[in-house]
Amino acid sequence: MNRFIPLLLLGAFSLVTTQPVRADSDTPPNPLYFGFAVGFPGSDEECDYYGYDCDGSDTSFKFYGGKRFHENIGFEISFQDLGKLRDEEGPLTTTAESEGLNFSILGIIPVSEVGFFYGKAGYMLWDTDYTRIEGNLVERSNDDGTDFTYGIGFAFEFSEIYDFRIEFERLNDLGDEFVPGGSSITSISLGGSIYFD
Repeated sequence: MNRFIPLLLLGAFSLVTTQPVRADSDTPPNPLYFGFAVGFPGSDEECDYYGYDCDGSDTSFKFYGGKRFHENIGFEISFQDLGKLRDEEGPLTTTAESEGLNFSILGIIPVSEVGFFYGKAGYMLWDTDYTRIEGNLVERSNDDGTDFTYGIGFAFEFSEIYDFRIEFERLNDLGDEFVPGGSSITSISLGGSIYFD
């Protein structure tokens, strides 16, 4: 996580310092927001395609912050701990524990006063620790990289400054070190945000 801290601080500073100047006091601001979410990770269909038994044996979580620059456009930064994925193939067990910093552009469709649908796309700087256990033999390795991410979700807005979110995301490529042919992480998460003027 330490290598992500400078980038996370830089991103948070950028969000705080890009509050737009309003033309008049009657124009509502596009809010800055921060939030937290808990997710349920798993591997995508590529695991099943190659005949491997991959599952998420852990929960994931993320801290995020964002800015709506327009009613339909936003930018979001998140630090995500993606939990632990596990692959079992005969006597060999492989686990992958991932975390990363994600930068996303949001496309937003408001739904009356109830909330809004959104889609997101961006890139994640990720780091993964692998552990392979076969009998008494334990092998550990590490990999990192940058990969495309995307997701969809819905935010229920209430009390003017809060929202509750449900979201699906497809995250980094775990590559051949997890299963031959590669696999990515998918996550369904529940979270909440607080808005600031």
